[in-house]
Amino acid sequence: MKRVLITGCSSGIGRALASELSGRGHRVIATARDPDTLRDLDVAERLALDVTSRDSVQRAVAAAGDIDVLINNAGVTIWSAVESPPEEETQRIFETNVFGMLRMIRAVVPGMRERGSGDIVQISSAVARRSTALLGHYAATKAAFDAYSEALRLELAPFGIKVGIVALGAVESSFGTNRREIVEPAYQDLVDHVKARLAKARKSPFSAQFVAERLADAIEAGNLPLRLDGTGDAFDLIAQRAALDDVEWERKTLAEIWTPERV
Repeated sequence: MKRVLITGCSSGIGRALASELSGRGHRVIATARDPDTLRDLDVAERLALDVTSRDSVQRAVAAAGDIDVLINNAGVTIWSAVESPPEEETQRIFETNVFGMLRMIRAVVPGMRERGSGDIVQISSAVARRSTALLGHYAATKAAFDAYSEALRLELAPFGIKVGIVALGAVESSFGTNRREIVEPAYQDLVDHVKARLAKARKSPFSAQFVAERLADAIEAGNLPLRLDGTGDAFDLIAQRAALDDVEWERKTLAEIWTPERV
C-alpha cells in the first residue's frame, strides 16, 4: 500500500486516478482548488490545493504527511494563436503547468530524499514533442515540463526516487471542454478549418478511466520508467513527427491546417 498525493482531482484523469488507486487499496490524498468538488470521492483524504500558491502547496503537503507517490496532474490549456493571449493569460498557464509542478517538487522531494524512496509521476502530453498551431502555449509548457522531468530523473536517481513522464494523446475529459479560446479575426479561417478537420478525422478519445488503469498498473509494477504511453497512441504521435524532417513536416502540416488558397 502506497500513500499517493494527486493534484488536480476535481475532474478527468486526476479524479479517475484517485478513484482507481483508492479502489486498489492505496491511501490516496486527492486535492483540488475547491475541495467541495471532491466530496463524493472515496479516498483517504481530501485537501484544498492551489498549485499556483506556494502557501497552499506547503499547507497541503504538511497536512498530507509522508508521500510515497506524487502525481503532478493539475494543468490548464488555451486554444489560441501564439500572439493572441494577453501576457497575464500566458503567465497563468505557465504558473499552473510549470511553476505549479516545481512548487510540488520543492515541497515533496526533500521528504522522499530523506527516506530514500519515492515515485513522481508527471502527467504530460504528446504535444510536448510535436507542437502545432493553436496549441503553442500549452505545448510550450509541456515541453518545459518534460525537460525538467528528465533532469529530475537524473538528479534524484541516487536517492532512490524515480521520475516518470506520462505522454498522453486525446483523452475524454472536461480538460478540452474547459479550454479557453482567444481567437483574433486574422486567424478565424485557421480555427474553423482545424475544428472541421478534427471533427471529421478524430477517433474517439480514450477515457480517463482507461488512462487511470494503465498508470495504476505502472505505479504498482515498481521501477517507474522514464516515459510511459498513457493512452497507447502517444508514442506513435511523437514518432510521426520525429520521422519527418522539418521541411516535410512544415509542408504537410500547412496543407492540413490552412485552406489551400492560404498556402
